[in-house]
Amino acid sequence: MRCVRSTRSSGERDDPAGDGTPVRPRRGPARPPRGLALLLVHAVVVQAISYGVRPAISYEILHLGLGPAWLGVATAAFALPPLLLALPAGRIVDRVGERGMLIAGGLSLAAAAAVALVLPGSAAGLIVATVLLGLGVLFSVVGEQAWVMRSARDDRLDFSFGLYTFATSGGQMLGPLLLLVPSPVPAAPPLTAVAGVGVVLGVAAVVLSFGVPSALARGDGVSSPGSREGVFALVRRPGVPSALVASSIVLTSLDILLAYLPLLAQERGLAPAWVSAMLVARGAATMLSRVCLSILTGRFGRRRVLVVGGLVAAIGLAFLAVPLPPLALTAAIAAYGLAAGTVQPLTMSWMTLITPPAERGTAASLRLVGNRIGQSAIPLVVAGASAAAGATGVFLLMGGALVGAAAMSRAAPDGPDLQAD
Repeated sequence: MRCVRSTRSSGERDDPAGDGTPVRPRRGPARPPRGLALLLVHAVVVQAISYGVRPAISYEILHLGLGPAWLGVATAAFALPPLLLALPAGRIVDRVGERGMLIAGGLSLAAAAAVALVLPGSAAGLIVATVLLGLGVLFSVVGEQAWVMRSARDDRLDFSFGLYTFATSGGQMLGPLLLLVPSPVPAAPPLTAVAGVGVVLGVAAVVLSFGVPSALARGDGVSSPGSREGVFALVRRPGVPSALVASSIVLTSLDILLAYLPLLAQERGLAPAWVSAMLVARGAATMLSRVCLSILTGRFGRRRVLVVGGLVAAIGLAFLAVPLPPLALTAAIAAYGLAAGTVQPLTMSWMTLITPPAERGTAASLRLVGNRIGQSAIPLVVAGASAAAGATGVFLLMGGALVGAAAMSRAAPDGPDLQAD
């Protein structure tokens, strides 16, 4: 934990909102420590549900004999319906605050796990559970990210998002441990047991949500946050398209890893325990990268960290296509997690720096819209690759996409108080 250090700047931000009005770095109102602690625990719980239940659903799809193409359908089902609701969710957060969105997210997650628990052998039930899971993650993440965007000072954004994403990585590391629950089927974890734990955690997320104070009080927003014109204005801001694409590719690569790692394990005769170990290693490596995030950006600059992170992540993912022993595959996945773990929080900082404070809920949802577009379209392309070349083709394809994300990241601002050109 010694690596955690914020990068502070004594200068002014010349134009944080892009409207020609110079202001000093924003010192957000003090938030009760209880609110921050509960938000971080909430983030851990949300990601633990997602990273436990989703691989279990992938295993169940394969166990039912539905084939690799259905993994692409399930991955798209996780992303496509939330795509339609991301911007409305951001508008709601901008008007009334974050707490209600967090509650809705917890309820959706509990419902997703309940459907998987009741209908484990039904293809339709598994897809419905995946859709609800995607909605739950969407609502929760919009609320969480908007809270951090409004609560963090602009000269501590990399530190604040590093802390928040450290918590999410903790959940992503804990969730796969559910795959270690003993199962009567040696080749797959017990979906009913995993889903049962997911129901309990979903209820816990709802309870935690009631204790998180909204960072935006009712009436603090602008008159028409998240309007169509406002969204178009955000998209036209310099650097925003590049940030959206880079974020989308990196997040989708993680979705692909989560969905197709069970297929890779089956193709190479690896037990589910190895899948769990690999995902835990990825989560631990990602946590390490986020602990040291503000040190890295302070020493090398945000742009260089983003570009190098994207390239190393591409190499790590491409190595999964090589017939390596399990320990070497685990190391490759850990390298991927270490590198990719730097990109997501830095794109959050990037988006925050070029967004007016009153519209940061909409900015969070716009970023999620970009992520969901990638999560909806790329898996359908990947499904074709998996049918032709198996998991090897999938990971080679995503490695190439990550190289493109690294190139996009050259548009990122290089300091804590700079805007993209």
